Amino acid sequence: MSTPVDQLTLISGWGAPVGMIESWVDGLAAEVAALSLDDALLADSPTFDAAVDTLLARTCGRQWLVGWSLGGLLAMAMAQRAPERVAGVITVCTHPCFVSRDDGDTGMAPGTFAGFREGLERHADRQWQRFMRLQVHGTPDGRRQLAPWLESGAPASEAVLSRTLEWLAQVDQRRTWADVNGKVPVRHLFGRRDPLVDPACADSLRAQGGDARQLDDLFHWPFGDTATQVRWEIEAFLDEYRAGQAA
Repeated sequence: MSTPVDQLTLISGWGAPVGMIESWVDGLAAEVAALSLDDALLADSPTFDAAVDTLLARTCGRQWLVGWSLGGLLAMAMAQRAPERVAGVITVCTHPCFVSRDDGDTGMAPGTFAGFREGLERHADRQWQRFMRLQVHGTPDGRRQLAPWLESGAPASEAVLSRTLEWLAQVDQRRTWADVNGKVPVRHLFGRRDPLVDPACADSLRAQGGDARQLDDLFHWPFGDTATQVRWEIEAFLDEYRAGQAA
């Protein structure tokens, strides 16, 4: 990538500090706003829509948006609400409708999600750790790399964790994604080894004309070499857009 883009906002996922993903965009923009969905950002955002307002208020100028998991839902909502403020969007391991609404779709089973909700109500810290570990389920190396983040603890209070978990249950952006795709450049990245978001969602999006890619070795949290791969994908998307603008 010859020249960084001007401005980029990176939005983290549920219960995850943005430091876990900052390497994805290091050096790709002259100005990077790296945002965790923590108390400092969301204490005064009682709803998903209010959080979108908060994020738009925190950004200035025309931004590239990179969102991971829940952060991707927020990025797409920002693009729908203010497309003139968004240069483009990259989502990573984000499902437009995280909890299944219809038979045969690719969202998480409602009963499985209900288990997460109930666990958070009983013992928030233990359930947060379980959710974090599940993102790298099946890889000892991932668990090792995750350990320092677990030791640091959740970046948000129990109230914010509970509220933002409900957003994953409530938000259905299947129509939103089709609408945004016609307004700004968008690319969705999925992991074939993701235990939380079904990578088959990429097939559904491509069938509808969306730009979606499956990365073979990617878990829900891209770490190590897969984090580098995600960075390459982001960089390639930025380059493709600028080449198209120059043509």
